[in-house]
Amino acid sequence: MTLLVFGHKNPDTDSICSSISLTYLKNQLGENAVACALGEPRKEAQFALNYFKVDAPKILDNVKIQVKDLSYNKVEALSPSASVLEAYSVMSDKDVKTLPVVSESGKFEGIITMKEIAESLLHQHFNTIHTSISNICKNLNGSVLVNCNEEIKGRVVTLSFNMETVMDILSEGDVAIVGNRYDVIEYAIDTKVKLLIVTGNTTLSDELLSLAKQNGVSIISVDCDTYKTSNIINQCNYLENIIIRDELIIFNENDYAEDVKEIMLNTNFRSYPVVDENNNFLGLLSREHLLNPTKKNVVLVDHNEFAQSADGIEEANLVEIVDHHKVGGITTDVPVSIRVMPVGCTCTIIYKMFKEYNVEIPKHIAGLLLSAILSDTLIFKSPTTTELDKEACIELSKIAGVDMEAYGMEMFKFGTSLDEYSIEEIVNMDFKEFSMSGKRVGIGQVFTLDIDSIFAKQDQFLSYINSTDYDMLVLAVTDIIKEGSYLIYKAEDKLISEAFNVNGAQGVFAPGVVSRKKQLVPNLTAAVRNM
Repeated sequence: MTLLVFGHKNPDTDSICSSISLTYLKNQLGENAVACALGEPRKEAQFALNYFKVDAPKILDNVKIQVKDLSYNKVEALSPSASVLEAYSVMSDKDVKTLPVVSESGKFEGIITMKEIAESLLHQHFNTIHTSISNICKNLNGSVLVNCNEEIKGRVVTLSFNMETVMDILSEGDVAIVGNRYDVIEYAIDTKVKLLIVTGNTTLSDELLSLAKQNGVSIISVDCDTYKTSNIINQCNYLENIIIRDELIIFNENDYAEDVKEIMLNTNFRSYPVVDENNNFLGLLSREHLLNPTKKNVVLVDHNEFAQSADGIEEANLVEIVDHHKVGGITTDVPVSIRVMPVGCTCTIIYKMFKEYNVEIPKHIAGLLLSAILSDTLIFKSPTTTELDKEACIELSKIAGVDMEAYGMEMFKFGTSLDEYSIEEIVNMDFKEFSMSGKRVGIGQVFTLDIDSIFAKQDQFLSYINSTDYDMLVLAVTDIIKEGSYLIYKAEDKLISEAFNVNGAQGVFAPGVVSRKKQLVPNLTAAVRNM
């Protein structure tokens, strides 16, 4: 099975680096994992990726069940040049009522049902045919004696009359069926019919065959009699003219199952064609295929709450969680592997997993693990920092070949420049939603070395924050040099005062408050409860 490994929405450096690093570990252990991200990497994460020459994870919009996750029927498709009889034979052998028709290059053309086959035989003009020599030979067990033109189109005439009548009805370009009546055969060749079908394994002389080539007359010899040949010949027609092309409902493999279900409830087709982005036919989808879909297998890193995860996470098969946050807001139908540790960064846990599985950490992965730990611990200034974080960084910096202090400050300097971001982008840059005593609370955090640029736009930040539909929203502007955060918020001043022991006012500095996990969230949770 394929594992999709991803962090939370608005991914920070830890989410990006932990998804790539855990994916590498799992692949080394023989699993099939793919690193993903629920958004574009931010500047800091992109700095780490560029520095260690690692591609960003693929962007994942959601993990909803799609048509490609369903076990739809991979049925045999026919080409428009196949015969009606061939379509009927396939339907009978496979016990199906619908067949897709595709072009020679695999593009979806339409469908054939048993109804179209029956109607084609009941209502067609029985004296005309449009098919190929190959179709006729296949359906009548015939062999080609002369082939002047593979495609056959013309009026069908059974030459079972006397010669006088034959001379009256036969015309150039006809498709003539005849037994071992050599005078009629010679006359048909002289008339330059398009195709001559001789029945009962009738043999022809070299002179007649030579004359046929000279006159452009194709000849097929079949082993059945004239009566049977006359009955079957119309079933050799191309499917081309009875393909259903209009008013079809076609699903793309990337369509979502919930949307497909809604469409099926309002329509009444037996099967629905499935195609890819290039209109290549993939299979047929029916209602029963929606009953037991194959869910996407996901591994969550750096988060464990559904509100912070991919859209459609409830439809996915949650396999594993690796995280360093509190556990909350998650339920599973089956047991899952959960690795949650009180450390400063998810990448510290993944570093430990490399050690436990005795898998060597390559330079680029060491660089990413180091970047994430330095980011989350603010180069060990965050109260979330543990000795394991520090020990991991010492070894990882050696493998990566960098000075951790110098590299960390270079990464922070590059990543904390906010000039190119809008107010909304800054607030949502590292944003998470929480439920506190029944209230919907949003907490955004941004690390920057340029505090003045934030306060120059404080009124704009307040305007946006107050326009949101959260009951309470706090933006923590964290200064890693002063080791504290400036708070801009949608909340009562007294609540902020109680939570952080400060004089509540917009832009107030909360000394020592640098961690959302250990300070912002628990302090606000307690204050909301007390209020």
